[in-house]
Amino acid sequence: MTRRGGGFSPSLLAALLLIFCFASPAHSSQPGESGTGSTRAAPALRARAAALVPLFNRSTKPERVLAPSFLAQIPASQIDSLALRLASQFGRARAVDRLVARSATAGTAFIAFERAVVRVELAVEARPPHRITALLVSAADVKGDSLAKVAQEIWSLPGEASLAAARLGGSDAPQFSIAHKAGKSLAVGSAFKLFILAELSRSIAAGERKWSDVVPLDHFSVGSGALESWPAGSPMTLHSLAVLMISQSDNGAADTLLHLLGREKVERLLPELGVAAPGRLRPLLTTREWAVLKAGDSGALLRRWAAASEAERRALLAGPIAALERDQVDLSRLIAVPNAIDTVEWFASTGDLVRVMDWLRRHGDRETLGILAVNPGIGRVRAEEFAYLGYKGGSETGVLNMTFLLRGKDGEWHAVSGTWNDAAQSVDEGRFQLLMSRVVALVR
Repeated sequence: MTRRGGGFSPSLLAALLLIFCFASPAHSSQPGESGTGSTRAAPALRARAAALVPLFNRSTKPERVLAPSFLAQIPASQIDSLALRLASQFGRARAVDRLVARSATAGTAFIAFERAVVRVELAVEARPPHRITALLVSAADVKGDSLAKVAQEIWSLPGEASLAAARLGGSDAPQFSIAHKAGKSLAVGSAFKLFILAELSRSIAAGERKWSDVVPLDHFSVGSGALESWPAGSPMTLHSLAVLMISQSDNGAADTLLHLLGREKVERLLPELGVAAPGRLRPLLTTREWAVLKAGDSGALLRRWAAASEAERRALLAGPIAALERDQVDLSRLIAVPNAIDTVEWFASTGDLVRVMDWLRRHGDRETLGILAVNPGIGRVRAEEFAYLGYKGGSETGVLNMTFLLRGKDGEWHAVSGTWNDAAQSVDEGRFQLLMSRVVALVR
């Protein structure tokens, strides 16, 4: 499951070179000047930032600009795809508007396109020829954008898409400004880990646990995750597990916490969180169980699951599903094409997830909100424009969710959630990220 949101990403590009574009008024600064609190850009960094203009216009080869170590992970063909995506959305790149340097070798370039100013985070080699070693399109200030325009684009996506945005205040229910299929439960991938965080937060507020409690790492999952190769029994604080579960969508951290807190306790909390159809989440799967059901045998377990009652499903979890080993899961079956996304998944509506974020805002303590903000889901320069930005998403092939908790500099709280499902084909992650990030900026 990717750090961006959880779930197995169908593309290495999506995991390593993310495309998040926001719409908001463009900044005005002198070209080449650093921002507040930043380091003045070194000549090598400025030169490579300028080289992004011909790179994005496809008038220079990626090999002339990008380091071999970068191209070993992201092939030149995918850089061309990125350039085509930017051109289709924003027109031709014109010039570097300004450069905010964080160090002599890293910073954020603001590149003026015909229809937007695009923010690109980059890092370069410390020694000549100073080629680019990291590249992230983190935001874009789009001219003439509107909520109506971007919402219509989301509604026209193939498959099924849902969008919800609401203003939050006090103890009142969220006041929805956008609610397109906001009551329909769809597959949301690792966004379900918000439910685990909520139960952990509740138990700490009730005095049952403390963030500093140390527990053994005793449940390992399948797929990506920092803890996957750690020794069994490694001592972990609850706070560390929660940070890894939310910020990196670590599956082992999530499964360890779900077993520790108790599956049934998380399920009982769902109605209080505002989940309108909690039955679709029962029994609440661990990520290991999810992977075993989808790709752990020839498909017999999946067929039995689809036809089973809730009680029968719990028996399957305790019996044949628990008996299968992690190394019996064929990961290729989880990423090649959409796999049972309407049968074996975590299901919630975008309205549900807005209400969950509101519950966490109202009932979570400082640590809870801090955990949500470790990975804001967007570039750091953009995130700093908010007083607070929390994020959790989820993805697997054919599934993508992005859910935000926002507080503007004016003190107003908002929550935004978008989901895109397509059982027939992979969803275009870059396209959806662009659309959702525009919604976030416009709601703000």
